[in-house]
Amino acid sequence: MQKEDIKIKELGESTIEIELSISIEKLNKYREKAIKDMGSEISIAGFRKGHIPEDVLVKKIGELPILNETAEMALSDMYPKIIMENSIQAIGQPHITITKMVINTPVEVKIKIAIMPKFTLPDYKEIAKKVNNEKQEKIEVTEKEIEDTITQIRKMNTTPDGNQNVDVPSTKTDETQKIELAELNDEMVKKLGDFKDVADFKIKLKENIKKEKEHKAEEVKKIKIIDTILEKIKIDLPEIMVNSEIERMLAQTKQDITKMGLQFDKYLEHIKKTEEELRKELKPEAEKKSKIQLILDKIIQEEKIKPNEEEVKKQVKMLLEQHKEAKEDVVKPYVEMVLSNQEVFKLLERQ
Repeated sequence: MQKEDIKIKELGESTIEIELSISIEKLNKYREKAIKDMGSEISIAGFRKGHIPEDVLVKKIGELPILNETAEMALSDMYPKIIMENSIQAIGQPHITITKMVINTPVEVKIKIAIMPKFTLPDYKEIAKKVNNEKQEKIEVTEKEIEDTITQIRKMNTTPDGNQNVDVPSTKTDETQKIELAELNDEMVKKLGDFKDVADFKIKLKENIKKEKEHKAEEVKKIKIIDTILEKIKIDLPEIMVNSEIERMLAQTKQDITKMGLQFDKYLEHIKKTEEELRKELKPEAEKKSKIQLILDKIIQEEKIKPNEEEVKKQVKMLLEQHKEAKEDVVKPYVEMVLSNQEVFKLLERQ
């Protein structure tokens, strides 16, 4: 099909409409198969399924149902060619409406399609460079942070023969009760991990707390870079993309609630919301996540980023082992996306 055979109209919000006519010649190419397929599903006395003569079938069901089946068959072959020949980046399934169907005349069709939003990236490297060069607060670990962490560890390892008393609030108003916390000694820290003694534990604990604070600082930086990019562009998201992200987020919420041993309907009762209200609540975050992924995809495309093949294989294998019901053709694109996203952030961090 040539481009001049169809009309393409932009409807806004990253949606287009295609108008086309399916010629009688094109329809006739599919008529025989349509009749055969329909005949295999219909029972007529005196004839075997799949062996019903055309005139008998037409008399039984009429011409219009056959024409409708013929048009659907033609469209199933024509649609991919239209998409490819017109370089249309379609998202999801098309919404097809037959606007005119009359015997012995071309069938007229409208196809509504959500497409990848078009937008221009700002200078993301310069944005990243500015954020990266901003003066950062020096990351330090205080003695109080170390002691607070140690107290939490001692609480989790409290035994009846602990030797330190600490006041903690009781359930009764204006009262305190004494509890004994386990002593942080060499024996305890060796059970916690690869530590020689308490002194070694405290050194490594300080290092770990610092690493965690550095990681959080890097995450804050990443968010600032992406948020700055978002501020400088306008993306018209197709509804299907936002709804898809909402459903993904909702499914994750349901999974998390189930893991906690709770029922999702009881959870909704507790937060006093319906599922539809929760969907509406998730919409702003879903829109932002969708936009961020589109930005990352575009950077991946511009920078020609490809994930390490060996790492992809390793991650896919691990996920398939963890989720026996998962399929490789679904898991692999997901892993490639995650690893490619990571490469984008590494690129931005280097600016």
